[in-house]
Amino acid sequence: MFLKLMITVFMTLCLSACAVFAPVVEDSGVAEQLAAEPGTLPEGEGWWYARFHIDWPEGEEARWYMGTLIGGEVIAPVFDDYYQDVYIWRVHRRASRDGHGHVFSFIFYSTPQGAQRIYNGIENNTVVQSMLENGQLIRVEVDDVTRITRPDIEDTSDDHWPESVQKTWPAMIMGVSRMWLDLVSELAAEERAFGGLEAKYKNVQESVTGIWREQGQHVMLHHLNAVYAYQPLLIRY
Repeated sequence: MFLKLMITVFMTLCLSACAVFAPVVEDSGVAEQLAAEPGTLPEGEGWWYARFHIDWPEGEEARWYMGTLIGGEVIAPVFDDYYQDVYIWRVHRRASRDGHGHVFSFIFYSTPQGAQRIYNGIENNTVVQSMLENGQLIRVEVDDVTRITRPDIEDTSDDHWPESVQKTWPAMIMGVSRMWLDLVSELAAEERAFGGLEAKYKNVQESVTGIWREQGQHVMLHHLNAVYAYQPLLIRY
């Protein structure tokens, strides 16, 4: 039986709650937020986003390999440096010709102080700086660390789901995201960088796609089915 599984998570956030770093930033407030003294930030935990807006010229296919590059060269090292600040996390990818466009998102649950450290790590990452300068990235949006706007574990889950699912889904998608990131890192380590990072991660993305196509049914769907006692599943797409 052929199954096509499509999961689309659509999230929006008011720009007033975000800061932006790009090649040129005017009055975004990001420098002040990221330089704020940790003791002046609010107490507690919440969800934080780092959204990488990928250049996507008209008439071209989505550049999924750019998200893979960001995962391998930005998120993996930042995560290694600041793993103690991340309680739960995931990645999300989208590409649609709408007002949001082609975006790779790193979404994590942390304190404002932890978010500030992670955002600083992203801003100072040389690959991010290079991608912004050469136009591969249009901008990177980060949240305002002076405000916790999503304090509950279910706050970034789909509100159409039952509450019990909203509260438990983040753990599942974190495992999937961790496997994806580790797989990208493994494949990138095997890939020679002839032609630069973009060429390297095009090859990595092709390898990931091949693994997903050939192994995803057993690696993912079969074992999820086993966890849920091989009961029927309604697929909507």
